[in-house]
Amino acid sequence: MFFRLLALVLIAFGGGVTVGGAITAFLTILKIVPRLVQITETWNRIKLYQGTIIVSFICSVIVYFSDLSLKLPKFAVAPIGLIYGIFVGLLSSSLAEVLNVIPVLSKKIKIKDSLKYTVWALLGGKVAGALIFWLFLK
Repeated sequence: MFFRLLALVLIAFGGGVTVGGAITAFLTILKIVPRLVQITETWNRIKLYQGTIIVSFICSVIVYFSDLSLKLPKFAVAPIGLIYGIFVGLLSSSLAEVLNVIPVLSKKIKIKDSLKYTVWALLGGKVAGALIFWLFLK
């Protein structure tokens, strides 16, 4: 029993270190925080961004692995969903910008003149996918 518990603790610790290292490498390599600071011109708040990221990771791990359930009324769920959607949209947009997805896509499929239609198509696809997931599949 003791060795089984010890093995589970070691496996969980190893998995946590792996995922944490991957996320840190992802954020570091893509330079998401410096790019955010550069765009928003808020160099004096970089410690706040770093602290927010660390606290957010810790809170998300606690929420993910616990049976935490918030019994919120329906009117409170809509603003939270809106804020969550804004966060995911901004994160995916920043990743697309950092990775130069749009310029590479326009160059590959040769649509320099109609780039705005590509952006609108990506936006519509993302919204449609989210609506299908949350309204029908979830």
